[in-house]
Amino acid sequence: GVCGEGTTFDVYDVDGAVNALGDVVDLNDMNVTNETNPYFFLRGKYLYRTHEHGSNGAISVVSLKTGEVRLLATDPSWCRFDGIEWTPWGTLLAAEECGAGGRLFELIINPYNPMELLEIHDRPAVGRMSHEGVVVDNQGNIYVVDELNGGSIYKFVPNSWGDLSSGTLYALNIVDEEAAPGNGTGTAEWLALVPGQNGVITDPAINARAAADEAGATDYFRPEDAEIIGDTIYVATTTTNQVYAFNATGAPFVTEFVGVGVNINAESDVPEYGLSSPDNLAKDALGNLYIVEDNSGKSDIWVATPDLDGDGHADQVVLAATLTTPGAEATGIYFNLPRDPYTLYVNVQHADDGNDMTIAIDKNSSWLPR
Repeated sequence: GVCGEGTTFDVYDVDGAVNALGDVVDLNDMNVTNETNPYFFLRGKYLYRTHEHGSNGAISVVSLKTGEVRLLATDPSWCRFDGIEWTPWGTLLAAEECGAGGRLFELIINPYNPMELLEIHDRPAVGRMSHEGVVVDNQGNIYVVDELNGGSIYKFVPNSWGDLSSGTLYALNIVDEEAAPGNGTGTAEWLALVPGQNGVITDPAINARAAADEAGATDYFRPEDAEIIGDTIYVATTTTNQVYAFNATGAPFVTEFVGVGVNINAESDVPEYGLSSPDNLAKDALGNLYIVEDNSGKSDIWVATPDLDGDGHADQVVLAATLTTPGAEATGIYFNLPRDPYTLYVNVQHADDGNDMTIAIDKNSSWLPR
């Protein structure tokens, strides 16, 4: 990886952890720490990762103090675990990127021993879809996306705060387009995906994709990851090389926060300094949004600065780092804000040499903002 002169790498390698069938658990995908552990002194000390196997999906946990790696959970029926998020009420969400039937699970972690799983629950009310990004806002609402060309952006409002067993799933719909038709920006609304309302026939707990289509929700093109900074939700769409932004409270208004021709070049036009296939997102302590590309062998990491002039677009988008490991994709970028806000975690996935790993780029790296 190329991350600037003098960068220090601390590598926590998952090789050696095995699943129930004895397979090595690799394909490290997304990262999160125990951000709201009820015991403050334990917060941010344990890194949880999804592993994107087509079957025997897994979640691992790493002690950031000792480097110990454990397999937290695996099951032969689990498919391509991708999105992962720690909730304000102290549980772990992990979701399958597995076609229209992808599931979202809630894991109950032992607060005294964050490397121990106590319970795991399927949460179909949040919707079946090809899950990737998942974030939680300050009101306890869950935002998820369907990783598909023509996929939707969703909001789940639980009936009770912190209880994901029941609630209402909504899909985003643009009602007054800001730009050319199909751009996916402008004034929006949330369409309730309730059978019998808004033209919905299908139960979203069975197939949220079908329910969103029946309601006429806006199509986005491979919405992959989501992030929240303050009151703003960000969603990256890989096919169209965009990052959208919209407000979490009030009537949503969607803008093109990052886009080719808006505040960045296309990689096809400027190979060494252009955006291609934005995938995962991460926030830092200063409110910047980090964006990593889904490109094997050349994954750029970009930094989009806040929209201080209020035009709906990032004021700047600058290149921070490039992973050049042959065949590898950088994924799962994450800042451990509760414990170590100037360390960026990056997963290296499906490298030609088979050495999947998690890299920690520490606070001595010259490119990290202060």
